[in-house]
Amino acid sequence: MAAKIRVVMKSFTSQSNKISGLMPYAKKVGLPESRALFTVLRSPHIDKKSREQFSMHVKKQFVEQKAEMHELHKKLFWLKRLRIPGAQYEVQISFKTRLDKGSLKSLVA
Repeated sequence: MAAKIRVVMKSFTSQSNKISGLMPYAKKVGLPESRALFTVLRSPHIDKKSREQFSMHVKKQFVEQKAEMHELHKKLFWLKRLRIPGAQYEVQISFKTRLDKGSLKSLVA
């Protein structure tokens, strides 16, 4: 039985070079970048035409790695201790199991 470990990372700077060293043999997918644009008045009382614009770019990356059951404990321990400065990450773990026909018939009957 194998598990898939999926990590979704969000940061203001690109994390692609940091991830490649952290998770070898992982499949990396770049997700769309979100951008927020803020416009503020420079002076609240005069010069309404004088404005300043600020933007915030959030870059996302999706990393997927497969792990066997005997490796899962090490990888979870490693992910708990993972420190990437300037990044927020979410970890999802999914299992794919197989039932044989004999056990399936005993469950139905």
